[in-house]
Amino acid sequence: MYSLSANYLAGHVDEVLELADSDEILVTLDSSDNLMILKESTWRAMQDIVHLFATSVNAERLQQSLQQVRADYLVEAAVE
Repeated sequence: MYSLSANYLAGHVDEVLELADSDEILVTLDSSDNLMILKESTWRAMQDIVHLFATSVNAERLQQSLQQVRADYLVEAAVE
């Protein structure tokens, strides 16, 4: 994660956007809360995950599905 001051951000928007392609950016502010900059696709993926786990029923079903996939497709290899 990168950490930048708000003053730096103001003069280097293109550079900041390039950094956001590879990582999140923390913008530190002197007088209030900090800000995070991340790619839109990352934000949308996070929102999808939040939605999927929004209810305990959905979370339980997803966990069961993952367990089933692991049981069906993961086989322990014999070690000699």
